[in-house]
Amino acid sequence: MKLTHRFTALLLAAAMGLSLTACGPSQSGSNAASATPSEQSAQSPESSTAEDTLAASGDFALKSGKYVIGLSNSFYGNTWRKQMVSSFTQAAEEAKKKGYISGYEIQNGDNTVNTQIAQINSFILKKVDAICINAASSTALNDVLKKAMDQGIKIIAFDSIIDLDGAYTMDYDWVSMGEKKTQYVMDKIGGKGNVIVVRGPSGAAPDVGIYEGITNVLKKYPDVKIATEIQGQADATVTQQGILNVLSSLPKIDAVITHCGADSMGVVNAFQSMGQEVPLTIGDNTAEFMTWWNQQAQKGYETMSVNSTPSCGAGALWTAVAALNGGKVPQKMYLPFIYINQDKIGQYADLQAGTIASPYMSYDYVVENILKK
Repeated sequence: MKLTHRFTALLLAAAMGLSLTACGPSQSGSNAASATPSEQSAQSPESSTAEDTLAASGDFALKSGKYVIGLSNSFYGNTWRKQMVSSFTQAAEEAKKKGYISGYEIQNGDNTVNTQIAQINSFILKKVDAICINAASSTALNDVLKKAMDQGIKIIAFDSIIDLDGAYTMDYDWVSMGEKKTQYVMDKIGGKGNVIVVRGPSGAAPDVGIYEGITNVLKKYPDVKIATEIQGQADATVTQQGILNVLSSLPKIDAVITHCGADSMGVVNAFQSMGQEVPLTIGDNTAEFMTWWNQQAQKGYETMSVNSTPSCGAGALWTAVAALNGGKVPQKMYLPFIYINQDKIGQYADLQAGTIASPYMSYDYVVENILKK
């Protein structure tokens, strides 16, 4: 497979066009119902495009099918999740158009287990063939998911995964990401000072893993103090308000270690609105932060940026198709991070507002970069 050298900013308009809202009614796309962690460096921003020929063969040859695939998304309240749903929709529409599935359905939740249990029960009643799930909990959904699996429904958990035998998981090495960005901060501030840690959605696997990575590094630096922890929910507005609530009572802040969902501009806006210089802040690959960083870099501001790939929604859809076709899909798979360094900022200056740097995951991309890894 040939990869093009450009990033496709998946448009949020596609997701918004579906009129999806947290806790709102489901949206249907039909009239009926052992790997190693991978990452991509911004020094080689390779991606696949939606127009790539779906040419995988052998174990992963595509076949015509009458499958219906459901997406159970625990939370829809931030940029990352909206772009993830958009990528799932884009892939599902492509698969439906080419006859690989007959339909799909998307249900978004309010980040509670009870709502997601209701989603899954709904999919069971509708006899979908596979459920792609971004989970509100790694274990609390197990009973209802076992019920689905007992009825032959394939479960593909991605991003915020589950701990359940028999389910396919598409995970990120969250701990490693937390360690890498925190070590970068330690090196930049000389291993001493005050930091703010911004957390993600409470209880979700990304927040648990990233925080573990952060603390793994911080415990090696006794002269670094966590001035406060903010529950940012991977959202710029929530992060901004959380910091504003406490900033006046904090000592001088040397760095902010963000969750890296879509929260970095919340940090920037909070400090600027208080008339304070923005400290070293880890970026989140959003178009808004990349634009701000590009401008500030000309004045000497340095940082790094990292995020997971919201196009994993498309990755999950294509993985479900491969599993339904009898492909040799690993039970455990890893998804890539995108790391952007100081000298690569300019490559992302044209990201569309409201998007996050992420390669589009075509079927070929998924086979070569995830299923065969």
